[in-house]
Amino acid sequence: MNRLKMSVVMLFLVGACSKSADDPRVELTDVGFTLHLPPAMQQALDSAAPGFRAVRTTSFRSDVAQAAAATATNGMAAAFATIGDYDHDGTVDAVVEGTARGDSAMRVIAIMNGPKPTAIDITSFAIYDADAVGIYLTNAPAGGAGAFEVVAYPDSTILYQMRDGAFSGRVVRDSE
Repeated sequence: MNRLKMSVVMLFLVGACSKSADDPRVELTDVGFTLHLPPAMQQALDSAAPGFRAVRTTSFRSDVAQAAAATATNGMAAAFATIGDYDHDGTVDAVVEGTARGDSAMRVIAIMNGPKPTAIDITSFAIYDADAVGIYLTNAPAGGAGAFEVVAYPDSTILYQMRDGAFSGRVVRDSE
């Protein structure tokens, strides 16, 4: 009987240890970087921006891809997406840039994880070159936990942080 109890306990422990939360993540695949969103987060994005398509890795200007790689703070230079706990609730959130069906502007959208994920429009760029994108995303440098940057390379960088339930941005570099 003790052996049976011990076996059941061990199976439970192994199962609990091997089960991982389905968090958003940026992955390097054979076709470049991809953003994996759990189903509930994908549904929040689809509701906020029907037909949304992230910027393809191959759509960035070569100098932008190099700058993103040089400044990558999350270990990967996906440029079109970044992940972190931006609302300080202990869950992994995602920020992605791309376009929605019928909209010519490039949008930056944060998808906040949690019991009921939500998508929040951060900013948009009415004018951009879809075949030579010059705007990329990255987590804030060291000391900027819970923040991300939208970099319009090489002209400006805006740091976004959530305060009092809303994102606010401030220019941290402007070449003008």
